[in-house]
Amino acid sequence: MTAAQPPSSAFLRCTQLSTKYANRHSVLHDVSFAIARGERVALIGPNGAGKSTLLRVLVGVQPYAGSVSVDGIALTPSAAAQVRSRVGLVFQNPDDQLFSPTVGDDVAFGPAAHGIEGDERDERVAEALRAVGLDAAAERNPAHLSFGERRRAAIATVLSMRPALLALDEPSSNLDPRHRRGLIEWLNSRPDLTLLLATHDLDMAAETCDRAILLSGSIAADGPAREVLSDTQLLARHGLEPPLGLQSLRFRE
Repeated sequence: MTAAQPPSSAFLRCTQLSTKYANRHSVLHDVSFAIARGERVALIGPNGAGKSTLLRVLVGVQPYAGSVSVDGIALTPSAAAQVRSRVGLVFQNPDDQLFSPTVGDDVAFGPAAHGIEGDERDERVAEALRAVGLDAAAERNPAHLSFGERRRAAIATVLSMRPALLALDEPSSNLDPRHRRGLIEWLNSRPDLTLLLATHDLDMAAETCDRAILLSGSIAADGPAREVLSDTQLLARHGLEPPLGLQSLRFRE
């Protein structure tokens, strides 16, 4: 199962990407895919498949072999800052992105680090907090927020940079059902986003993404989300349970 490759003008393109950690065998090997601007792609796979590692490659914090380009910019050490301004990565643990005395300070950090000050910075902070439903939390200490609120605050720290690609690493982990549903609804309310969603939550992947890439060290499948997530034999071969209530699963239209 192979998806048709987007044209040469694809926003994100990885070609024969490989990477490994010290004293370990290869984590990713010969990974090639492309994502067009506006696509919504679920990155699924078992633990250790390399999903988080791939996201770390895309923001220039994980060395790799092969080639990666974002918005026509080849990802090299000298161009990493340019790439990070286009790819917003929300880590699995929101506390990795929240370190300031207030939520507003955390959301303002990225723009300020890129020289954006004054009214434009304040506008970006307000816009990002409004987008995740934390308008009233700007002066709160992140440590006093619930986990779900901290997850949304971490997303806001990325949105304030207005990235062209939003990459989320296991965004529904440790969220209660209400906040999980809120996150799904928020993602679906933003058709302007190019989305790369690394997740074990196949139900969430079905509801938010049009395409799914099954990663297991290399790409095992790449196709329409409806086809990949409905292939129970394929999922089982790679240690994944099919979504609950497969027959009634709500796929994104």
